[in-house]
Amino acid sequence: MQLRTATRADIPELIRLRAVALEALGVDPGPAEASWRDIARGWFAERVGGSRPDCTCLVVGGGPGEPLQAAGMAWVTYHLPDPRRPDGRRGYIDGMVTEAGARGQGHAGRIVTGLVDWLNGLGVHFVQLHASSAGASVYRAAGFAAARYPGMDLITAPEPAPRP
Repeated sequence: MQLRTATRADIPELIRLRAVALEALGVDPGPAEASWRDIARGWFAERVGGSRPDCTCLVVGGGPGEPLQAAGMAWVTYHLPDPRRPDGRRGYIDGMVTEAGARGQGHAGRIVTGLVDWLNGLGVHFVQLHASSAGASVYRAAGFAAARYPGMDLITAPEPAPRP
């Protein structure tokens, strides 16, 4: 299956794959009519299909009448300048997911390579991501290493309970 840039027609499949990713992470995505899916529809609509030059989404599969097999996104983040990155730009890879039946076929590796190449084409050479234990080997194979600085999170409001 060919690697390609996602289009707006892929948004329903991107949302479905987001639910696949959430399940793999131990998060119940809830029913098909869960409110987060409407929010995700707008989120993807803002970022997929070339409407933002600092964001891209690559997919595998999804030919006419076929579901997507894998997807991943990258975007540029903006930080304070420093001597190594005078413009402060960094790349971030997110939303990596492969359908359970399509795992082990190299789709994720091709997507990561494509996303890094896209970022390099923009002149962004520092790329970050968060890896699940299931995906870590894909990222290591692509040259990623443990971050220099340990990550920390702060959640300042209770997480909403999933809607039935």
